[in-house]
Amino acid sequence: MIASDQGNTDAALHIDDARFVVHSRDFVSLAYVFRGPGRKPFLPTLVGPSGRNMLEAPAADHAHHLGIWWGHGDVNGIDFYLELPRPDLAAGRIEHVDFTAIVDHPPQFGFTERLRWQTPHDDTVIEEIRILHANFLHDDHYTVDLDSTYTATCPIVFGDTKESVLPGIRVAERLTVNGGGTMTNSHGQVNEAATMGQRAAWIDCSTTRRGVWWKELTEGIACFDHPTNTHHEPIWFARDYGVFSPFEGHHFLGGATLAKDETIRARHRILIHAGTTETADIAGHYRIYCEPETGTERREPRH
Repeated sequence: MIASDQGNTDAALHIDDARFVVHSRDFVSLAYVFRGPGRKPFLPTLVGPSGRNMLEAPAADHAHHLGIWWGHGDVNGIDFYLELPRPDLAAGRIEHVDFTAIVDHPPQFGFTERLRWQTPHDDTVIEEIRILHANFLHDDHYTVDLDSTYTATCPIVFGDTKESVLPGIRVAERLTVNGGGTMTNSHGQVNEAATMGQRAAWIDCSTTRRGVWWKELTEGIACFDHPTNTHHEPIWFARDYGVFSPFEGHHFLGGATLAKDETIRARHRILIHAGTTETADIAGHYRIYCEPETGTERREPRH
């Protein structure tokens, strides 16, 4: 979404050696950092109708909360979650390899990316194909579809850890419950006390805040879990201070394994919208997301 108050519809794509950016002149709508100083690619910027960022990246209280990011805290004993080093953990990294496809057809932008999950010894344990597709067609909302396929290059043991986000989302402070926002799930449960550890098809965080043009606007960010995902509806990690993720425990309930060459797939939609959960009809948007399509075979990890 190129915010309507700007009166600018000339969205353009910029790609350099580190960033994939959808912008209109100096106004950024979406930014993806695929090669940076940290250990993994992430989405630091998704702009709402207010003209302000819907995400916080990095968060001062959790250096590994990077807007929208991917990671797991225990893959064969290697940490792919944290950003700052800890002496008791061997730290891996998720490396961008290349883009195999780019979508640059305004108002639609996106990419297909190859990544490698690498150990401190440069061994690859997971090869990931990550697809991002953003559609800025509508004035009152836009969507960012995320679709990742993970292939084990060796036998994999995923530890049973809550430090798992595929993906994780850290919203801007004003959108958090602690900051005055409201978090609602697909069953109408509200805020951490009712949504943490509960199954749901989606979660939405919304608030009213002053935009960059000094006008009060209500806006929100929702994450949809695709019905083909493993364990749909997932158990959500959802905190009032602003982080949520659609993966139980987060990732595999009780830990899991993958044999060499086995794959798992995770599909989600991020919806940036004007209005509240009700007035934006988040439930209706989710029904559209779930419309049937020819599926791709996927394998579930073994517990």
